[in-house]
Amino acid sequence: MACYGWLLRSAAPRSIYDDSMAIRCRRFVSVVYAGASVITACGSDESGRANGGGGAENGESGAIDASQLPYAPCPEATGVGRFEIDLLPEYTSVGGQVFDGVTPSDVATLVQSEGDCRLLRPPNLLCESGCPSETCGEGNQCVPKPVAHDLGTVTIEGLVAPIQMRAGAATANYAVTPGVRVPHPGFAPGADLLLSTSGGDYEPIELRGWGVSPFQMGPNPITVAGGAATSLEWGVPDEVGPARVHVSLNIDNHGSSEARIDCDFADTGSGQIPAALIEGLFAEGTSGGPTLQIARRTATSTQIPPGCVDLLVASSPTATGLDVTVAGLITCDDSSPCPEGQTCDTLEHLCE
Repeated sequence: MACYGWLLRSAAPRSIYDDSMAIRCRRFVSVVYAGASVITACGSDESGRANGGGGAENGESGAIDASQLPYAPCPEATGVGRFEIDLLPEYTSVGGQVFDGVTPSDVATLVQSEGDCRLLRPPNLLCESGCPSETCGEGNQCVPKPVAHDLGTVTIEGLVAPIQMRAGAATANYAVTPGVRVPHPGFAPGADLLLSTSGGDYEPIELRGWGVSPFQMGPNPITVAGGAATSLEWGVPDEVGPARVHVSLNIDNHGSSEARIDCDFADTGSGQIPAALIEGLFAEGTSGGPTLQIARRTATSTQIPPGCVDLLVASSPTATGLDVTVAGLITCDDSSPCPEGQTCDTLEHLCE
């Protein structure tokens, strides 16, 4: 049974970016370098899989055309794992990881919503002991830290070359074997993609995806101003399919709130973050180094005993996020000093 709810992102969530927002949103991704070699992979057809991606209730994948798949990322409150196939300008990345529980600090509170966008606030968790071998949870009590699990061999079919991945011995992280070179771009627009697991700590699962078109961003940098809507533009693909354009805006990466706005726009070539949510984001706090992540993506999901696992197939215009200017604020650091007469707050990376 697929998970159709959605509170956010993303990271999250949810790891090829250098800034804090991208680390949260993409923590499961491992880079696959561009090349032309074919990776030999054996497809599997075991029965009894948990199916995600719009298949029939009996678990059969392929019950609907891939272009008609639902947009169904896991809600943060139940998301325990993610696999990502990410098309970037210079390489394609593939990877994933699945845990036996939800990390409390990853579950944001919905502050306000309007249209396709949501203002989200991370939880303020503070455990006195620091939870050296656990993690801080609800009520500021230490709780067991979720543990990553082995799902057996993960096979992805429908790529230019099929891929097989096995869980890392230490972290149970799924990534392509270091040194392996695969074609780039890793998939064609409209490709019918299938991720399947052979079964390990949990029963086998299947997740379907759809090959999104390369993302072409419009005017950049983007200016964010309090009390005004933020408009975004991008190139419309020849075929939209089941994709949406996911946006995550954070203007307090170095502050105490790390509140953000997440949006999932229809892939029509433009979207607007409402002024009321921008005003709310400013009220949560500002600091230097604002970030805006944007990607065209599909999202399907399925359930395993501890929670929801999803597959994102995405295309991003850059690996480091888009340039963002926040009206009235100047970011500073060692390489970007403040204008004459101002000094840099080294904690919040803002000129004062």
